[in-house]
Formats: sequence, structure tokens, C-alpha cells
Amino acid sequence: MRRPVATRRTQTALAGLAAGLLLVAAGCSSSKSTPSGSSTSSTGSTASSGASSSGAPVADAFGVKPNIQIPAGQPDGKLGVKVKIPGDGAKVTDGSVVVLNFTAKLWRDGSDLGSSYDQGQHPVTAVEGQGQILPGWEQGLKGQAAGSRVEVTVPPALGFGAKGSTDGKITITGTDTLVFDLDIVGVYPSPQADIATGPSVLNDPSLPTVGTAVGAADPKITIPAGKQPPAGAVYKPVIVGKGPQVKKGQTVVVQYEGMVWRTGQIFDSSFSKGKSLFATQIGVGSVVQGWDDGLIGQTVGSRVLLVVPPAQGYGPSGQPSAGIQGTDTMVFVVDILDAR
Repeated sequence: MRRPVATRRTQTALAGLAAGLLLVAAGCSSSKSTPSGSSTSSTGSTASSGASSSGAPVADAFGVKPNIQIPAGQPDGKLGVKVKIPGDGAKVTDGSVVVLNFTAKLWRDGSDLGSSYDQGQHPVTAVEGQGQILPGWEQGLKGQAAGSRVEVTVPPALGFGAKGSTDGKITITGTDTLVFDLDIVGVYPSPQADIATGPSVLNDPSLPTVGTAVGAADPKITIPAGKQPPAGAVYKPVIVGKGPQVKKGQTVVVQYEGMVWRTGQIFDSSFSKGKSLFATQIGVGSVVQGWDDGLIGQTVGSRVLLVVPPAQGYGPSGQPSAGIQGTDTMVFVVDILDAR
């Protein structure tokens, strides 16, 4: 599973669990990734924003990390599927791309196995019916609607099997039943989903130019010759989408590309890697500050230029493995397909 360079790299036991859950073929693995566009901007229902009387989000609201209650007694060894919050969006079918958040516990003792809502983690993106996720997930998700929270109780045979799984402090034995709450953020027809094309509203000779062609090719980014990057961050729409504004705490589904201003080299692109959708919670520190600051308030269906200096990126340490020095300004083009 690729991890885009835009992410903050938080190491938790969940990372290992997620790798096991995703069962992604090694051929799909890389250290980089990013987004693109053609009209899939609003699939599924609008997520509930439930809050307590104090205004704080409650755990039984879609889009908020749930508190899973383990049933009394012993598991019956069967797959259990319960819709806790019904959605009214597109339904999961074989071949559709599912973006979802998960929270997991062991039935045996109620141990917390982590959550994609945890700091530094990201939603899961997988194609239904292609063995990319646990069999219990595939069976439990099929036919469910976007916007739903589904509790799936997964017996060993449909989970990690008789060998179980161990990563760090987490041990799942070959007899363990797992309980998941799955929030289905969105359901999309293919990983190549696009925003709608539109005219450019970007007209600043001091900034990179960005192409408006929407499709399989990378968005054409041209760094202005002889120009130094701006001292501060700059966030501007290129194509203005007609969807709702992105709000803090929402999960955004995007295609994206990243370039170093100094060299003009692309270091990260979902376009050139088969256009694999990427999803992350925004405004909570899961990605670099330039993404958190620059995407909130933009509209779904937009293509956005993010000019991110070190202070809003990786700071003085940079990301040497990606060719990003501690003084480098990064340039991202982000297509916002969905936010909920």
C-alpha cells in the first residue's frame, strides 16, 4: 500500500494491522502516491455530524471514531453483519472502489486493535471482490451503502486464519474473532475516478501554471522560469468545483501530484501510478500542514494548487529519500473528488 509523501509518518501498531487487513499485492507497493479528476464529486450520503450537548462529537456519529462494545458470551464462529448507521449512497458491488474508516477490537478481551481515525493514520482504499481486504470485510461490505457504519464480526476463517497475526504489541491468535466498525466514506466506480473539467481561474505569473486537462495524464505543472518560490504558503484553486466546502475533520478523497520547486521534479503522483485514489482525514495533522491549511474551505470537484514552504511541509529535515531538502518548497496539485 503506497503512502504518499504528503503524510506525516506516525508509527503505530495499527500500521502493521492495516497492512495485514489490506493484503495488497507487493506489485502495488511504493513509497509515494497522489490524485486526479472527472466527475465523481459526491457519491453517497452526507455524513452525520452528531454532537453531544457540549458540542463535542459523539462516538456513535458517522465520521467519528466509535466505541465498540463487545457482546457478552462467546462468538458463534459465524460472520456477523449489523448496520449501525444506515447510509443512502452508492452501494458496494464487485469491482467498485471503497474508501472506509475502520476501528477494530478483539472479542476475546476487548483489546483495542487501533483505528484509521487515530493520529497519523488514513482510511483504507480497496477494490471490492479482488482479495485486497479480509474476506470478512468483503462479505460484510457487499451491498452496503456509502454513508453507512457497519459492524462486522469476523471469525478466524474469514480474518487472519489459523496462523493469526503479530505486529508489535498486537497479537491476533488463530482462534481470535475480531469486531470492526466500518464507516463507508464513499463508493466509486473505479480507481480512475475524476473531477469534472472546467476553466482555469489561476492567473498569477509568480506561481506555477497548472493544466486543466482531466484524465489519465498527469496535470501539467510548470514552474515559472527564474522565479523564486513565495516566502509563505499559497493555496489557490485552479478549477473551481461545484460541490460543498471541505470542513475540518472530514475525510477527503483525492488524486494528487507533488513537485519540488527547486528542481521541477515530480516526487509523488497518483496520476502516474495508475491513478489510485487517496483518502485522509483533513485538518487533524494526518498530512503536512500545507494540506490541512490549503484544502479546508475548497469545494469538492476542485483542482487546487498548494505551494508549501518548509514551515508548512517537512521543516528543516526535509524528506531526503524523496529528494526534498530542508529548504525546499513543495508544489502540489490536488483534485478533490469527495469530502464527508
